[in-house]
Amino acid sequence: MKQLEEIFRSRILAMLKRKDKIVDDLIQKLMNWRHSGFSVYAGNRIARDDRVGQEALAQYIIRNAFSEEKITYIENTGQVLYCSDMTHGKNKKNFELLPAEEFIARVTQHIPEKGFHMVRYFAWYSNRSIKQFSP
Repeated sequence: MKQLEEIFRSRILAMLKRKDKIVDDLIQKLMNWRHSGFSVYAGNRIARDDRVGQEALAQYIIRNAFSEEKITYIENTGQVLYCSDMTHGKNKKNFELLPAEEFIARVTQHIPEKGFHMVRYFAWYSNRSIKQFSP
């Protein structure tokens, strides 16, 4: 899988370079990153007529970024406690206590603009021919 991921990364970066969307210096930096941000999933394929599988994939792709069970509103202080099983940052804490307004502001930053295209498909998942992506 790692080799497939490397091929995917290099082809995407080459395509971006051909379209003048990225420069060599940035490509070199990205290629040297330990964690590239690129990943390849080669699990079970979803057949064209598998509506249940397609629905499950779509629900996974557009799922909420966090669980409501991790949020507790503390009414008497007007604060929101967010607890996670994972630890973050240099303090390695797994919670954050915020005023309700601050919590709402942070969450709403991630709401896309109306009509913003959130899910993109390529290759097998695309509804367009691969030939349409090349110049």
